[in-house]
Amino acid sequence: MWWKRGFIILLSLNILVFAGGLILLDTFPAANSPRVKQIEQQQAPGQTTSVQLVLGQDAINTYMDYALSQQADVHKVLDYAHIQFASTWNCDLGVKLMDKVVPFHLVLVPTVVGGNLYLQVKSAAMGQVPVPNSLLFLMLKHLPWPDWIGLDVPHQTLQLNLTKRPQNPYGVRIIGYSAQTQQLSLEITMVPKALMNSGSAS
Repeated sequence: MWWKRGFIILLSLNILVFAGGLILLDTFPAANSPRVKQIEQQQAPGQTTSVQLVLGQDAINTYMDYALSQQADVHKVLDYAHIQFASTWNCDLGVKLMDKVVPFHLVLVPTVVGGNLYLQVKSAAMGQVPVPNSLLFLMLKHLPWPDWIGLDVPHQTLQLNLTKRPQNPYGVRIIGYSAQTQQLSLEITMVPKALMNSGSAS
């Protein structure tokens, strides 16, 4: 049964990638926040508002800790989730199996292509046991991914096509990643009217 739980854990990889965008849903940054590089507001009705953010691993890991404390279903199978930025991204997940927490480690190479984020898997391991990339992608192929997430199996790459995901009430576009500063830059676009309607409906 471990592989069924493994499916859920692999899905949690999306949370790591989109944490920057999800932060806006709970704690929209103040105008004087150091994470906000530029706020461009267009006052004409129906026009979009753009916010550019620069996020480091600390901001994403802080959100991950918060998200796990709020999502009981995920916390049943995931004890912790952390990411470390460098030339590669090191993702560490604590998978709950039986009464133990088994470390799951992923090494990813990020590439930004046209506002989208491609993550090439360099290696994976569960506990001290390496997981071959071929086996990992065999599992990934059977997951119910949304239309905007693709798998490039020959290149062992997970394609997060953010520009193809629904853009209402907000859209996410990756601007770039700097291995030198270890920061991820992204742009959030929103239609203020749609965002207000979404908030009032929740």
